[in-house]
Amino acid sequence: MKTVLERLGELQLQVSTNTCSRGSSSYASYRTESDPETVEQKLRLAAAVSKATGRFRKVSLHAPGDIRTEEDASRVQTLLTELSLEAATFYPDLFTPRKNGVLNSRLMYGTLSSPYTDVRVASITFVTRAMDLMRAVGCRQMCLWIPDGIDSPGEKNLTDMLDRIMDGLRQIGLEIRKSENLMLEFRPYDPLFCSMAVSDWGTAAWLCRETDSSCRVLLDTAALLPGASLDSMIVAMLSMKVLGMVRLSDNRLSQGTLPAGTLDPASLFRFFLDLLLAEKAGLCSIPDMTFEVAVNARVGEPGECILRAVDNIEAAFASAMLVNPEELTELQSKPDAVLSEKLLRDAMLTDVRPILKAWREEKGLPADSLQALRSAKV
Repeated sequence: MKTVLERLGELQLQVSTNTCSRGSSSYASYRTESDPETVEQKLRLAAAVSKATGRFRKVSLHAPGDIRTEEDASRVQTLLTELSLEAATFYPDLFTPRKNGVLNSRLMYGTLSSPYTDVRVASITFVTRAMDLMRAVGCRQMCLWIPDGIDSPGEKNLTDMLDRIMDGLRQIGLEIRKSENLMLEFRPYDPLFCSMAVSDWGTAAWLCRETDSSCRVLLDTAALLPGASLDSMIVAMLSMKVLGMVRLSDNRLSQGTLPAGTLDPASLFRFFLDLLLAEKAGLCSIPDMTFEVAVNARVGEPGECILRAVDNIEAAFASAMLVNPEELTELQSKPDAVLSEKLLRDAMLTDVRPILKAWREEKGLPADSLQALRSAKV
C-alpha cells in the first residue's frame, strides 16, 4: 500500500490563465497595477506558482482571450517551453462577442442554437479553427462550454435549440483526431436564468455520447444547483465512465469563485474520500485524473489565492487518505453509523500539516510557498 507522501505526488493539478488574472463581481473588477493582464504575464505567474508548489506544470489556454492567430500560438508555444509549462486544455470561448464579423452582439441569442444560420455556421467554424490553434501549442484536449439558453419562455423553442446543438456538436466531432479528446462543460444557471440548453451532467453526457467516443464531461464543483449532491454525482459519473476532468473551486450560487475548500472544507474532504473509494472499486485511477484549480480572485492577489486552493486541496486529499477503507466498509456493513461517522470525523480533523511539510521537504520545495511566491515578485 502506498504511503500518504507517495500518493500526494500523484495529485495532478492544472490552472487556467483566467485564474491567473483578476476576477470580478457582477458589477466591477478591482484591478491593481500588479495584476497579470497579458497571456505572457499570466503564464509567468503560473510558472512562479508551479515553482512554489511543485504543481501546475499543465495550464489551460483560451481563444480568443489568449490566442487569436497562428502567430499568437507560436509565441505562446515558445513561452511555454521557456517556462517548462505544458498546454493541457484549450477553451474556445464561444460566448465572447467580436467587434467585427458574424459573431457579434447577436450571440445574445445563442451560438450553436442561434436562430441565425450564419451565426450557427460561424460558431462551428470558430471551434474547428480553435482546434488548429490548440494543436499549434501542442495541446490535445479541448473543453467546450455552450452558453446557449433562454432568458424568457417565449424566446426560443427548447426542442429546436437542443436539436441544433446536437447537429453542431456532431459536425465539430468530425474534426477530432484519434489522439485528441473533447470535453463538454455544463452550467445550470450561468449566464441565462430561465433555461440552459446544457443544464445538467446527464444532458451533457448524452450530448458527449452522440458527438464522439472521446468526448467526456467536465464537472465544475462551483456549478452545482442548491441541494445537488457532489458526492452522488461524482460516483455516478465515474460509474458511467463520462467524467473527463474536475474543476475545483468553492462558491455560493455562482457569485464569485473562491479557492476550493474555503467555504466548505468538509465537502472537499468527502469529494476526495469518494474518489479514493471509487478507485478502490476500480472505477478510476487518481494518478490519471486531472483537477483544474479555479479561482475568481476578486479580493486578494490571484497567485496567492491559487496557493490557498492548493493548501486546501492537499490537506483534504491527505485527510481522506487517513480513512481506512476496510474499517469503514466493516462499520457500514454492520451497519454502525455512529462509529462510521466518528471514523470520518477523526480523519478530517487530524492535523495533516506535518505530512504536507514532509512532502514539500522531500520534493525540495520551499517550506513556505506564500513567502516564496512573494519573494519571486520582488
